[in-house]
Amino acid sequence: MGPAYDRKLALLLKQHGNQFWGTTIHEARRAQITVRLLAAVLDQESGGAHNVWGHDPVKCGPRGGAVTRENYAGYKRQRGHCGMQGCGPMQLTWYAFQDEADRLGGCWDPRINIRVGAQTLGKLVRQHGLAAGIARYNGTGPAAQRYSRQVLERVEVWTDRCRKAGLL
Repeated sequence: MGPAYDRKLALLLKQHGNQFWGTTIHEARRAQITVRLLAAVLDQESGGAHNVWGHDPVKCGPRGGAVTRENYAGYKRQRGHCGMQGCGPMQLTWYAFQDEADRLGGCWDPRINIRVGAQTLGKLVRQHGLAAGIARYNGTGPAAQRYSRQVLERVEVWTDRCRKAGLL
């Protein structure tokens, strides 16, 4: 790996809709996970690292649309009585993950959001293995198991893309 490899990988990510390809590469390496895994989770969570709100069934607050510093501040003020909403490219939902992102510069900032999500995902995969770690990133139960299967299918898609691009 080197600069030429990274340029090729960045182009591949960009061609397939990843909005933060440089951050994706950097944070995957920092979290000690593959770029393919992080790209797959970003596809699953936000359609390719888009900085958007989730669609969780909260009582009030944002659903869908772009995350901004301003609307995140409003969400954060009412989070305690409205419920937790997925935020940003990695759809950080759990308050502790949002708060960690805020300590690092802001959950609303896609680069910080990806950093916290990638670090969390990396820890879970190292602790529980790939499939179970992915599931735990989403939660528990049948929905989390389904999520894990969907992400693993996306990892295979990214593996094929990387192979065809001569990156594996």
